[in-house]
Amino acid sequence: MALKANKNVNPMKKSPINRPQSLAATVAERLKEAILRREIALGEPLSEEKIAVAMDVSRTPVREALTILQMQGLINILPRRGSIVFKPDAEELRALVDYRLHLERLVSRLALERAPEATLQGLREAISMMDTARAADDSLAYAEADTTFHNTFFENAGNPFFCEAFDIASGRLAALRVHLSAQLSLHRHTTYSEHLMIADAVEARDPDALQDLLTRHIAAMEPNYSGALQLLDGGV
Repeated sequence: MALKANKNVNPMKKSPINRPQSLAATVAERLKEAILRREIALGEPLSEEKIAVAMDVSRTPVREALTILQMQGLINILPRRGSIVFKPDAEELRALVDYRLHLERLVSRLALERAPEATLQGLREAISMMDTARAADDSLAYAEADTTFHNTFFENAGNPFFCEAFDIASGRLAALRVHLSAQLSLHRHTTYSEHLMIADAVEARDPDALQDLLTRHIAAMEPNYSGALQLLDGGV
């Protein structure tokens, strides 16, 4: 027996179809991963044609993928110069540090208030990842653990809009970590002990100590990364 259409059904209220990820989004993810795995350098020019050939796609999804990454701040598309991987100047680095400092101070306080146990567990797990990376002298794995450590505050702040707000800068900050940590050997020195103290402040439920530690930890990013960028450029 044939089914009759229900004229009262609003087609706009049907359940959405789970569509596969677009080709452009897939290309964008692969390019982002290559940047965050140090396979593509900061400031490196990108050729649409070479990417298309390497990924066996047409140039259209590559162009769309670069636009996606431009929106994430990882790619700069310049008129008549093409696409170049993000590499901050002094002013942009200062602005990134300032943005991160104010936002992370806020979410860390909220995470401590709303989900202290989950926050502490996430921080300790990230520190365990750092221990493994330090033992292997793997600066890339340490940088990834560093990102996981700080993302823990956003994940436990109890408001997904803070995560969305942080997305504006998170890709660029992660790229700086992975590309510059090796230049300064930060994974073997100061930052590790600072992460331990931050986790201890969370365990002690001490919001003032947490704010002070995070402020000093994040503020040091600007001179450290500025010096690392000079080393990356072959400077003194």
